[in-house]
Amino acid sequence: MKKKNIKSLLFVFIIVIISTILIIIFQQIFHLEPKIIIGHLFLICCIKLLVIILSFFLFSKKLIKYQKFTKYIISTIYGILAVSIYYIYLCAFLGKTFHSRIYTFQLVIGYLKDFNELSKNFPISQTSAYIGLFIIPLFIFIAFLFITKPIHHGILYLKSFILRDNFKNPPKYIQYNMVLFLFLIGVLSGTLVIKYSTMSNSLLRIEEPIFFVFFNKMNGQLINTNNEDLKTRKEYPKNIEFQKKNIIIIVVDALRSDHLSLFNYKRKTSPFLDSLYSSGNLKKSELSFSVAAASFAGINSILRSKIWSNMGYNNFSIQQLLKDQGYNVNFILSGDHENFYRLKSFYGKDSDFNYYFDGLNSKKYTINDDRVIFEGLENIGKYNNSPSFFQFHLMSAHFLGVKRNKYKVFLPASDKYKVFLPARVTSSNVENYTNRYDNGIIQADAYVKEIFNVLKAKGYLQNSIVVITADHGEALGERGQFFHGKNVNTDQILIPIIIYDSEKVEYKNLNYATSLDIAPTIIDRLGLPIPESWEGNSLYSEENREYTFHQINDDYAIIHSKENMRLKYLYNNRTKKESVFDLSIDLYETKNIIDSIDTQSINTFRESLSEFRINPFTNE
Repeated sequence: MKKKNIKSLLFVFIIVIISTILIIIFQQIFHLEPKIIIGHLFLICCIKLLVIILSFFLFSKKLIKYQKFTKYIISTIYGILAVSIYYIYLCAFLGKTFHSRIYTFQLVIGYLKDFNELSKNFPISQTSAYIGLFIIPLFIFIAFLFITKPIHHGILYLKSFILRDNFKNPPKYIQYNMVLFLFLIGVLSGTLVIKYSTMSNSLLRIEEPIFFVFFNKMNGQLINTNNEDLKTRKEYPKNIEFQKKNIIIIVVDALRSDHLSLFNYKRKTSPFLDSLYSSGNLKKSELSFSVAAASFAGINSILRSKIWSNMGYNNFSIQQLLKDQGYNVNFILSGDHENFYRLKSFYGKDSDFNYYFDGLNSKKYTINDDRVIFEGLENIGKYNNSPSFFQFHLMSAHFLGVKRNKYKVFLPASDKYKVFLPARVTSSNVENYTNRYDNGIIQADAYVKEIFNVLKAKGYLQNSIVVITADHGEALGERGQFFHGKNVNTDQILIPIIIYDSEKVEYKNLNYATSLDIAPTIIDRLGLPIPESWEGNSLYSEENREYTFHQINDDYAIIHSKENMRLKYLYNNRTKKESVFDLSIDLYETKNIIDSIDTQSINTFRESLSEFRINPFTNE
């Protein structure tokens, strides 16, 4: 009888046991802090405690005549909980694999309507995708209905053990008070986790799956939340006389400059941009990097001119500055920017936009289809001498972007590349992924041409400054990796910064740039003062800076440019590994030269890590 009771207790705690195994696997695969195991099991145990308390109530003597039904209610709750945990881990493993961030519930729901299209981008058949998303959870739920009897027996044994064996069968009022006490403890624990900011931030920082999926809304990216930029915006001069040119920023997600024929890539991937450059209407930075290998910081650094560590809710952005100067502000975007990193909330409030349209608003296309852009442009009227700001976002180069057959130039370029794990990075997979990526760039170039044509027809291009750039780069098999958000090596932060100016003017600082420089360049070109809170430099002037800062997860990079040498210092805050590369002769970081760098330079790099709000060498 004792062995039977122990087996029944195992069924009662099966979700805790499975969760323990899965969180350890998750932590090991993605090299996360061990604290994630404690945080995750704390939440699981809080949820489990509430279920046990509910079970005690439903299996009380008062409701004993209904136990034929109540035991199935409990097993149903167990089934729902198990299925929820299954989906949480699905979001966690897929998100960390493809975006280095756990997918949230809101994001997944937004993309479900495009499930058939999106499933083409993953290395499994559509049938397998349906099995993973619907059939397996159904079997898990049914399995818990089949173990109703042992769960029921286990809960009764646990109740007996707590109330009788440990407390010598106390009076009923003590039993009820104890149940009420346990219930309040469970509710209080859950409330503290969700509401108490320090605990919430800790759970976000360690990337605890339950909290990320249901409560994060993909904004667990912020590090600095001060309000100093509110004063900057308030004090910025108004009603200034300046050249009120239309400002157009086109961000191509995951676009590497070294895969554009404009930057001497061996393939003809950017014929439209090439033709603009040949005509003399285009300027380009010879070498440019994003501040991060992820969209949140990459996009916001363009608009706010802030490195990731200094971003907050209230940074003074270029669209706010121009809005205050009488501009119409328009965001027309492929993708879901409302739920992904909560990007829309960082672009502005609804009242800040004259027009906002992203993939979620489309009536014609799937979320990541760049034809969404032209659907949105249909609602933009002709230029009426009121200056306008436009931000466009293209997904064609991104692995989740919809690829159209007419742009499949390089083959093989199957949608079914198998790149889930670094071990899958083979020469054939690299070729396939690269072909598909380059085809996406050809498609993006064609869409940029179409954007130019539409804006020209509506009258916006004739008096404009257009910047074509990217939020980050893309790994194409380098270091055994695909996608982005993995590290800050060249392949994942290398971006283009390309400027189209309707007038023949000279941009004097095009040797080296980062995404921070885009907003200051535009504002300087218009003849407006650059806000003091911005951290980038204008490419329109000759001002240079020695150090630039880049980060993702535990990886940090500092690039030092001086004379003919450009040194890149890399530091991992988890492994404490350091390396240095000379980008002027080794752009793709093949030879670590840290042993040949003088101690003073290394110490300067280490001290500069404080820009990221980390000080790992302060005790040395």
